Amino acid sequence: MKKNQIIGILIAVVLIFGGIIGWSVFQKGKLTLEEEVTPEGEVQELFSLSGTVSSVDVENNFLIVKPLEEEKEVKVILSETTSLIKLEFPFDPKNPPKEATFTPKETEIKISDFKVGDNVFIKTKTNIAKKTEFDNVDFIHILP
Repeated sequence: MKKNQIIGILIAVVLIFGGIIGWSVFQKGKLTLEEEVTPEGEVQELFSLSGTVSSVDVENNFLIVKPLEEEKEVKVILSETTSLIKLEFPFDPKNPPKEATFTPKETEIKISDFKVGDNVFIKTKTNIAKKTEFDNVDFIHILP
């Protein structure tokens, strides 16, 4: 075989192995979840949730949130370290810019800024699976 043919074969082999390794790493990354599900489909660990605010208690520093696609509501107790952020589009959603990417505008808020019906995303440090009340909340985002 000629030197060029050997180099070509070696490059093809390296590309094939690189593709296989890259694909397996990509697939492994896709399977990483923040929740663990048993074979029966029951969530064992949960560290975040999305839902709708049902009520706000400013005096006692908590929200009642109805998680998406669930019947039960949960009591979310806030602390002094809980970050409260309102995310907003930096443009009119009815007339978006031609660019496909953007960074939402983040505004720090207080518990009194929450309203019934706000869509929220909540992140915690502790497992909240099967709980109807929890604290130790990292942050709550009001979604646009």
